[in-house]
Formats: sequence, structure tokens, C-alpha cells
Amino acid sequence: MSDIDWNVELRKIVREYDGLPPEPSPAEIRAQKQAVMQARAAERAARIGAWARMVLVVALAAALYWWPNAHACGPDLFAFLAAEGMVAIGGLWIAAFTWRHRLGATHSLALVLVVTGLVLVAAQVLPRLGYATIAGVHADRWSCYVGAAARTTR
Repeated sequence: MSDIDWNVELRKIVREYDGLPPEPSPAEIRAQKQAVMQARAAERAARIGAWARMVLVVALAAALYWWPNAHACGPDLFAFLAAEGMVAIGGLWIAAFTWRHRLGATHSLALVLVVTGLVLVAAQVLPRLGYATIAGVHADRWSCYVGAAARTTR
């Protein structure tokens, strides 16, 4: 007798006749499963990395509320503005990462962080430039030094 399994051979012929590729071998199936598992692991790592970045930038934005120095004018103001700017830059950092890894919801939150950082900076800069003034409220200065001309007019 022959050792040919005619059912298997008939199945191969039917697949070829239908225009389908041949059935994958067990080694090919194993390689496909391993590739899927690696892709899932890479996606999970990207999600964890995006959320870790998000936690860092949100923590910075929240910590600005407890800024330890006076930030009305002078070098402390510029340090405070730099920290607020880092919120916007951190949001861009997260946005670039999430765009590259196709993480839509996290990307949207990163764009919200960018806007938040820009609003924080604008809240300090615009009143000092003369925009967004409130009637009866004196605009803050950039420098803490009050020159001799200002002292004589008071």
C-alpha cells in the first residue's frame, strides 16, 4: 500500500484551485504567533512609556502650584517661566512619542498638556506686555529693580 494521505492531497489541490496559498507549516505558524506576541509586547511597552512621560509632565504642571520662590519679577520670574515652558515642551515630547507609536487617546492628552503649558506661560507674559489687563489692577514688572527715575515720580 502507498503512504499517501489522499484527503490531505485533495485539500492541497482544492486550495490551489481556489487561488489560496498553501497551508502554513507548523514552523511558520509558530513564527507568526511569536511575531504577534512581540508586537503586543512592543505596544504594551509603548503605552507604559507614554503614560510614564505623561505622569512626569503632569507632576511638573501640578508642582508649579507649590513653587517655592516668589515669582513676581526678576530671575525668579524667568525660572518660573522656564518651568512653565517645560510643561509645553514636555507635552510636545509626549505628542511626538505617541504620534510615532500610534496612541491616539494619549496623543490627545499630550496636546492638552501643550495647550496648558502655553496658557500658563501666557498668564505670566501677557499682563507684563500690556495685554489682558484688568481694570484697577496694576500690571506686574519684568524686573524687580526700580530705577531712580521711577523713585522720583512717586
